[in-house]
Amino acid sequence: MAEPDRFAWQILRRHFNTDDLAALESSRRQFTARLLPDLQSLIEELVTPLSPELLGLYQQWEGIPMKLSDLTGSEGLHVVRLTPVQRQDIDIGEDEPYSSLNNGLWLIKIGDDKPAAIMLSKFVTRSGPKVQVEIGHMPDELSQAFAKDFLRTLEAQGKSSRYYRNKAVSFESSGEFGGMQETMRVHKLPAVSRNDVVLSKATMAQLDTHIFDFVKCREELKRLGHSGRKGILLHGHPGTGKTHVVHYIVANLPEHTTVLVTAEQMLDMEEYFALARVLQPCVMVIEDVDLVGRSRDDISGQKAETSLNRLLSEMDGLGEDSDILIIMTTNRVNSLEGALAARAGRVDVVLEIPLPNDDCRERLIQRYGNALNFQGEALAEAVARSKGDSAAYLKEMVRRLAQRSIMRDVSPLVSREDVEDLFSVARAAPQEAEETVRRHIVEQDDEDDSGCC
Repeated sequence: MAEPDRFAWQILRRHFNTDDLAALESSRRQFTARLLPDLQSLIEELVTPLSPELLGLYQQWEGIPMKLSDLTGSEGLHVVRLTPVQRQDIDIGEDEPYSSLNNGLWLIKIGDDKPAAIMLSKFVTRSGPKVQVEIGHMPDELSQAFAKDFLRTLEAQGKSSRYYRNKAVSFESSGEFGGMQETMRVHKLPAVSRNDVVLSKATMAQLDTHIFDFVKCREELKRLGHSGRKGILLHGHPGTGKTHVVHYIVANLPEHTTVLVTAEQMLDMEEYFALARVLQPCVMVIEDVDLVGRSRDDISGQKAETSLNRLLSEMDGLGEDSDILIIMTTNRVNSLEGALAARAGRVDVVLEIPLPNDDCRERLIQRYGNALNFQGEALAEAVARSKGDSAAYLKEMVRRLAQRSIMRDVSPLVSREDVEDLFSVARAAPQEAEETVRRHIVEQDDEDDSGCC
């Protein structure tokens, strides 16, 4: 019984029917590993009619890309061994994960029984994980033409995605160990209808004009020579509902994929923008952009200024024909770098998500307290006493009213007296806390002046 092949060079010699593996030619391409499911699926579709034999490969260093030439070596310490085919599940936001290959070598026959080999391998770089696809073949015209067409097809697939379309993705870890590789995290964003958004008519009209109507007109605008990309800055006090508005926008833009970015993840800035280009039409959401886009006057380190310059450069690098909306949020619009916030082409529209007016506060209280029964002037009293408060604060106050009604065993009734008492206590608490802090500072200063250690 013949001994099975243990090394890659042995299987290649048998497949290509030659002892001179240096005669082979090869071509390779590199892609972001974020699209590994798309690339692997396409490779499998292309090779299935060619009766492929799939083999696993041992990769000694994950930071160094494997090359087909590495497989041809038959001497020394770095001879590549064959291994069982190894797979790892990847979350793609579906009921079933995608079973991805760690490394794979497909042996195929093309045309008139001509041998070829296709290798898929992964490696890690400073800018993120990468996937390399390399095809090796004999130096004849038919094989060369096949390799060229094969890689051209892969490159076209590398500019789109079937698995992440219409989903929200980010590079952050879920913080949980579920046994799956997290090439990208797929988020299940809430479905938010227009009725779920409580804003003034003027603000809703602004959202319609600059986002939804713009997307509807995008192709015609491009035909007339205008850009298909747009930068939008949403600003407002904390708790006004900027994130909720973002969820409303992305939930109501069909066929758009959402790329979520936080300031902590801006180290992968180039990867995010590259992904946005691949997933067009795309909404790129950058939350708390002031953390990376602060005014140069307020930047105290080279690293922060470099991050700002990278952000500006990446935004400028998006082509005029890009179908990309960049939505940035901030609580501190005045702290932003002018070259970002005041530069058309980077930020085209600045929209304030304001504190709710009387009408909006009434609608918010009714929405948050839809299971409560506001008696008499209770609702009007809550609207009046909450002037200047955010939507988030209103939500908490309605919860406290609900808790109060439960504790008094009158749920779901809320009286005017309940509203008066609760808001009075809530208003007094911050003042008492401020006075406590002020008193502590004074006492600490007195101690420091006493000369005591």
